[in-house]
Amino acid sequence: ARFRRAQSVQEETIASTSVVRKSNRQSSRSRSSRRTTGSSLASLSFSQRQAIVVSWRLIRPQVNSTFRKIFLELEIACPKVKQIFYKAALVDAFNKDGENAATLEEHIKLAAKFFDDILNVIDDEDEFRTLIRGIGAAHAVLARSCSFGGEIWERLGEIVMERICSLESCQKTREASRAWRTLIACVIDELRTGFEEEHRLFSRRSSSASDLPDDILLEEEHSNGGAAIKLPRCPYSAGAVGNTDDLQSKLRELRLQYTSTVPLQ
Repeated sequence: ARFRRAQSVQEETIASTSVVRKSNRQSSRSRSSRRTTGSSLASLSFSQRQAIVVSWRLIRPQVNSTFRKIFLELEIACPKVKQIFYKAALVDAFNKDGENAATLEEHIKLAAKFFDDILNVIDDEDEFRTLIRGIGAAHAVLARSCSFGGEIWERLGEIVMERICSLESCQKTREASRAWRTLIACVIDELRTGFEEEHRLFSRRSSSASDLPDDILLEEEHSNGGAAIKLPRCPYSAGAVGNTDDLQSKLRELRLQYTSTVPLQ
């Protein structure tokens, strides 16, 4: 009898655990579907799109200050981002070839231009998606070199939404605030999608290449002009988004310059 009671309790526990897991999966799917529906560009009405465009004109003069606060807050929330900007600033200190788009200062300016371009194509969903996913894909190199993950995009979205929607220009009407929330959610979804798709593609190419014999790898590298597999570049950038090898080469160059100019004792 004692064994039957223990067996009954065990069966009830397993059954309740199964129900909880099923409930969690259903609620997770429900949240996911709500998020996808809520962040669709098609869900924005004509009046909401107009509200975004009009409010952006009012926001634009102060947008650099807003994006500075956004990126500084992101640095605090995600230390990896601070490390990336720090490395980029070091590279930029030795950069003689123009502006480095990976620095914090350049990201502030480029983020403003990014939203300018987004609003120019807000009525063309395909072009809208292509533009944003291209930016996300260009950051995929950071997943390999800096352990940049999708959670950073999500945190960025939360900060952008909070900062933009708290501006007076967005709070004047409920329509504008709701529209901006939908737009920002959609932008972050597309950025993350482009980032993750490119990262997976690069990982597959890298793993496939590692399985090939050395002579085939050398032949393919020769056919590519000696170039290794490259990730796409950001369309706003004249250089790579985040290349730690560039930092090392700049530091070596600095040491060589120092050695050649400082007289030996």
